[in-house]
Amino acid sequence: MISRLLIANRGEIAARIARTCDRLGIEYVTVSVEADRALTYHGAAVATVALPELDSSGAARGYLDADALVRAATETGCDAVHPGYGFLSENADFARAVRAAGLVFVGPSSRVIDTMADKASARQVMAAAGVPVLPGTEQASEDLDALVRAAAEIGYPLIVKPAGGGGGKGMSVVRSAAGLREALASASRTATAAFADGRLHLERYVERARHIEVQVFGDEFGHAVHLFDRDCSLQRRHQKVIEEAPAPRIPDAVRAAMFAAAVGGTKALQYVGAGTFEFLLVGAEFFFIEMNTRLQVEHTVTEEITGIDLVQWQLLVAAGELLPAEQADIAYSGASVQVRMYAEDPFRSFLPCPGAIEVTHWPDVRVERAFTRRLDVTGGFDPMIAKLVATGATRNEALTAARRACKDLRWQGISTNLGFAGRILAAPIVVAAEHDTAYLDRIDPVAEFADPDELSALAVAATLAAPDRATPWSTGAPGGDRAWLDPADRDLGSLGLSVDGRAFTVRVGGYEGEAVLVRADTIDANTDTGPSVPARRKTDPGVAARRTAGDTISVGATPCVVRRSGEGWISQVAGVSRQVRYAEYRSLGTTATDPEIRSPMPGTLVQLHVESGNPVEKGQLLGVVEAMKLEHELTATHAGIVTVNAAEGAVVTTAQSLFLIEERGAAL
Repeated sequence: MISRLLIANRGEIAARIARTCDRLGIEYVTVSVEADRALTYHGAAVATVALPELDSSGAARGYLDADALVRAATETGCDAVHPGYGFLSENADFARAVRAAGLVFVGPSSRVIDTMADKASARQVMAAAGVPVLPGTEQASEDLDALVRAAAEIGYPLIVKPAGGGGGKGMSVVRSAAGLREALASASRTATAAFADGRLHLERYVERARHIEVQVFGDEFGHAVHLFDRDCSLQRRHQKVIEEAPAPRIPDAVRAAMFAAAVGGTKALQYVGAGTFEFLLVGAEFFFIEMNTRLQVEHTVTEEITGIDLVQWQLLVAAGELLPAEQADIAYSGASVQVRMYAEDPFRSFLPCPGAIEVTHWPDVRVERAFTRRLDVTGGFDPMIAKLVATGATRNEALTAARRACKDLRWQGISTNLGFAGRILAAPIVVAAEHDTAYLDRIDPVAEFADPDELSALAVAATLAAPDRATPWSTGAPGGDRAWLDPADRDLGSLGLSVDGRAFTVRVGGYEGEAVLVRADTIDANTDTGPSVPARRKTDPGVAARRTAGDTISVGATPCVVRRSGEGWISQVAGVSRQVRYAEYRSLGTTATDPEIRSPMPGTLVQLHVESGNPVEKGQLLGVVEAMKLEHELTATHAGIVTVNAAEGAVVTTAQSLFLIEERGAAL
């Protein structure tokens, strides 16, 4: 058995591996960059090795520095390395380096990693093993011209996939030749940053499919088993959000065929360790997507329904032992749902939201995390904060428990996707298991659920107009205290508020017991000075808003937590945070446009598409900002002459003006 393990990863998966080591009595060594020093799993490690932040050329390395990781293992007396997921977990050169140093690599052979990490060769091997595959490139490549030629042969729509990694990073659907080159360049940049491998693979894209995966295990004696399936169809931009096991609503014959294909593929590869076969399911047909040669983020739901510790199985098999169980002895019961808690704003195109979060209450479900209360989410890593894993005797029980967990987790600070996830879990199409992989990309969270900006404006106005005359009014209200409440007006008054730069006029229509009747009008969408958002539907007149507990104001049936912050307020609603301030009055017909374009998130300006002095049209692409391994396009809000205020490759902030667009002739 392994006696001392290097955990070559970070965050919740490092904490997960450490937990099994603690239970088995295996010593472990952790690694860390400066930003991760306070994470919990370092506490019980026999040593924590600092990783170099940059290499000799100044490029970021950290958890991608294979030499530093192998050196950390050998210098601390480890006899094995667990790569976790992401980073170098599917890097064959890293696995070779680990084994060349006389250490055990907790994963399959370098040969298998090479074969399956290259999605083109993986397709060839699986096709030879009788597993159904989709049309695609025969070889992965960084040659954009070659990929463009291959795309013409494959046909559209097609999907661009990084050859050397998974997790949805860098993947995009291209529906015509017009957008192909830019999609390829963007995917290659993202893949290089995330996996140190910019090669790409193209594959025919299947519409309205489900994403079903099968967990497999193999040992060095040629045995292979499956541990049932998972449904990972709830994803956006090819990044999984909610997973469940077992996969619902699959005919028994189809399920059995998928299991047979996955186990057959595992044996054909002479695979050793934990792996996952991913399939697209369309009706009764399924097609191989890829095999992940590592532990999956969503391994938790398989553990919940089988009672098997998959990390323990990994360590046993890596140490040369037989699989702990034969297929006939592996069973499951119940259902389990995992929700990934991301630092992102679903109501603003899922923009990453780096910053500080403080959790004040964790829900009563399994939670995978690497911090207890406070975490600083940086822009340099995946935006996942934690995972909530809810299990029940039936799928409906698991869904209900997952919804409750999303609601019960309470925090302060940055925006997250939990409010959105809770609503998705209650959507009739999800409850009926009739959703597909494009469902989350088809819906508009604001139109489907709520507008957090508008709700925040209403909640703050209701706080200021509370019927309790003993409540002290906030200083700085327009006109002084209650002057803006005018009983002679058809409405009692109107108040101008700004929600993250978006202007609202909130009208107080009267009182209904302890409730304030409020409604909001938005200023013309062109006056937005914050992140680009679509025009919103208006709230019906006279929504009742009342204080229900402490800082909580319920606007209709939606709770909003409102706290003072400096000269304004922070509102937390539907899982996201909004800053609310007093705004100057502007007429509803105002059409002024902010000439400055800022990034909606801190990050790196990875691409410039214009030069100073260029004329631009409204909607034209100006540049691309990358943060948390995701890219965001910056477009012109209006026509004019552009001035570029930042260089390509510059680290930028949300307060920084990146582009200035002046109307033609304005400077004359």
